[in-house]
Amino acid sequence: MFELYLILLFLANLNTSFFMKKIILSLAVLLIAGNVFSQTRPTSKVKKALFEKYENAKIVRWESETERNRVTIWKAFYTLDDVLRVACFDPKGNWIQTKTEIEKDALPEAVLKSIDENYYQYKIVITARFENPETEGYEVFLDNGQDGFNVQFSKEGDVLNRTIRSKGYKPIDNEGKEIED
Repeated sequence: MFELYLILLFLANLNTSFFMKKIILSLAVLLIAGNVFSQTRPTSKVKKALFEKYENAKIVRWESETERNRVTIWKAFYTLDDVLRVACFDPKGNWIQTKTEIEKDALPEAVLKSIDENYYQYKIVITARFENPETEGYEVFLDNGQDGFNVQFSKEGDVLNRTIRSKGYKPIDNEGKEIED
């Protein structure tokens, strides 16, 4: 949007015909729209990277995270062996992380103990196993009805990362979409 503002400012100060201004504005809008719409689907590099890593993956849907109108992360929601997973890639197709949904009782005792000691006022909503190039562990989505935490644990129960989500978490379906209570 900032680019469009700059173009409009440029056109207002341009000393050319009205027709020429319309042509320049139309081209600018097309370029900006093309840039926005080109980010609605992952590139072939990202798709190739997914299927090289998980050749039997069945895609449920793609999502992207953006920063300043640029895709920074592509998320592939897919099933493999009838289990929902999410693989994250950068726009160049480099693998960042994969999360695999698991049952709560599959969490190690050390992780459950850490949750009981540090997050006793929260309930477990979603549980997953994660892996990335540096480490692997467990991720738990916790909610107390108002706030939510996304906490990554080591196998030993140590907190590796914690993210607050102000609107909390809800259970998800087989497509990774939140289920209303």
